[in-house]
Amino acid sequence: MRRKIKYQLRLFLTAVVCIWAVILMFSWLVYRQEKKLRVESVIARINLANGNVIDALEGNRNVQPYMDFIDRYLDDTFLRDMSIVIYNTETGRVIHNVGKVLPGVPAASIGRAYNKLPDGSMVLRMHDVAYGTGHKPLFLYSSRISHDGKIEIRTFVPYSHELNKALEIDVVLWIMILGVGIVGTFLAYFVTAHQAKNVALLHDFAKRAAADRDFIPMGDFPSDEIGDISRQIVAIYNSRMQAIVRREREHIIALKATEEKNQMKRVMTDNISHELKTPIGIIRAYIDMLLNQPDMPEEDRNHFLSKAQVNVERLVSMLNDLSTMTRLEESNGNIPLKEIDFHNLVFNIAEDTLASGLIGKMDFRYNIPFDCMILGNEGLLNSALQNLIKNSFAYSQGTQMGIEVLGRTEGYFTFSFYDNGVGVAEEHLPHLFDRFYRVDTGRSRKAGGTGLGLPIVKSSINTMGGSISVRRRRGGGLEFIFTLPRPKAAKGTKPTPKAPADEPLS
Repeated sequence: MRRKIKYQLRLFLTAVVCIWAVILMFSWLVYRQEKKLRVESVIARINLANGNVIDALEGNRNVQPYMDFIDRYLDDTFLRDMSIVIYNTETGRVIHNVGKVLPGVPAASIGRAYNKLPDGSMVLRMHDVAYGTGHKPLFLYSSRISHDGKIEIRTFVPYSHELNKALEIDVVLWIMILGVGIVGTFLAYFVTAHQAKNVALLHDFAKRAAADRDFIPMGDFPSDEIGDISRQIVAIYNSRMQAIVRREREHIIALKATEEKNQMKRVMTDNISHELKTPIGIIRAYIDMLLNQPDMPEEDRNHFLSKAQVNVERLVSMLNDLSTMTRLEESNGNIPLKEIDFHNLVFNIAEDTLASGLIGKMDFRYNIPFDCMILGNEGLLNSALQNLIKNSFAYSQGTQMGIEVLGRTEGYFTFSFYDNGVGVAEEHLPHLFDRFYRVDTGRSRKAGGTGLGLPIVKSSINTMGGSISVRRRRGGGLEFIFTLPRPKAAKGTKPTPKAPADEPLS
């Protein structure tokens, strides 16, 4: 398998190639331009000398001193081998000369000329032209004729080591170009290393995020644009993973709640089936007995019919309780609530209980402040309190029951419903609000209980926004502690006067 080149190396090589390509191209252009300028400088100096000679001859001045000056001047320069020859075009005789007298340039050599100047001069490629044995190749050949056509000046500049050195580019320029290239290479390395670090961090993040869902990215991204983008990607990833975790957690909770609800329904169905079998079986047995014995004495018939009636009433009561539980569960907090004077509600319940003889010889006491306003549903409160009263009368075996205020906060009143009966063992307390739970099955059925009274009480209180718990009362009996919300308008009001404490109703 071919090994992949690291991203940083690929990025660095690409940058270096681009940098050196630009530097080399720039160097080539600079070299050409500098070479051209140096050549033009040399040609300009030669043409200046030729022009001065032409001007002197056309002005009928003696050019010999000037030619001698040029000869002396050229001895100390890179043009010491240059030849300047003045011809008489009519006779072909040499009038003056500086350096050697050379023949004209062949046509074939002129055809290979490097450049032809406007004045007729030709710059030849070095080493292109050679004249016989012992002659050096030419660098420049120039021929100029005076305005009257009588005089021609031919200038020959052979190629020499001194001339080549004068035309060479200064080594400082190459050192500068090389220095720029080296500095650019180092900068490219550091820049690509910096960028490759971002890419490496992102690559590591993507690889680990794909392989490990529990991965928590902690990349130390640099403070630049790519670092900002990387941090945004990590933030988006974290938000997405948190959303996925929340959805999964909510899904698990929903599944668990659904399973618990289904389990509760199955248990409730089993309990309902079990509870209904007993009264239905008794009713069926009595009816079969009456049908099979048509000549049964009237007294026995009435006895069996009364027993069947008791079980029918028990069955109706159980169905009513089940209907109440179903309505509370399906209400989803949509039970209408209003302000209720709890003192008046308890007072009316106490009066009705006393008048109906529902609690026999037990005393009912209450200690509720006047104008004790709570937020609730009157029907549910009546049902809950009635169930507590019936439960206490049926199972407490006490002589007294009552309800009182324990305290209040900004949002709630706390009440206590108690009796002074025998209570229940500690292990039964956590199950008293379970459906169809009975401490003493035989005694509960004999008392006509359905096993749904206390669950209805708890559901009613919870539906109204309160809570309820039960504990053993000091001195004997049970104590149900429940809270009910106060209306918002009642917050911050002064304490209301209390009713006479422990007012008995018997």
